[in-house]
Amino acid sequence: MVSTEAVADPFVHPALFYRDDEDYLAGTLPFVLDGLRAAEPVAVAVPGANLRLLRTALGRDGERVRFLDMAEAGRNPGRIIPTVLRDFADRHPGGRVRIIGEPVWAGRTAAEYGPCVQHEALINLAFTGRAVTILCPYDTGGLDTDALADAWLTHPVVIEDGR
Repeated sequence: MVSTEAVADPFVHPALFYRDDEDYLAGTLPFVLDGLRAAEPVAVAVPGANLRLLRTALGRDGERVRFLDMAEAGRNPGRIIPTVLRDFADRHPGGRVRIIGEPVWAGRTAAEYGPCVQHEALINLAFTGRAVTILCPYDTGGLDTDALADAWLTHPVVIEDGR
């Protein structure tokens, strides 16, 4: 007999819409701390100011997190999946991995933006079936409405106002 029950994909890829630093920490800090409490490897790849904000908020817990400045490591959007996300996930096989990745930020050039959207869509294919959660923050105050609309299209779930 063939089962027709749906099997949930272990890959999770939500977008997190935030307005300010307080909002950013309210969405990212619990994500990191929950992962650390569950002994899950955690990486944070976000642009400099948010990297410093989260690292400071984590205090000593930050010693167990891999931090990457996305403005450097992800300057070329086409390299984010292989050299940032897959690299970290592949180093931790056999269990759930958590990553915060912020590839779209105010200040990205127009030439970089299109490949960023492609990157966000391709994540859904690149990690299907893997026990990985990638949380993607989006600055609703700094990004234009097209970027936010694209986030809705490339993420199965969008967290806004904590929901």
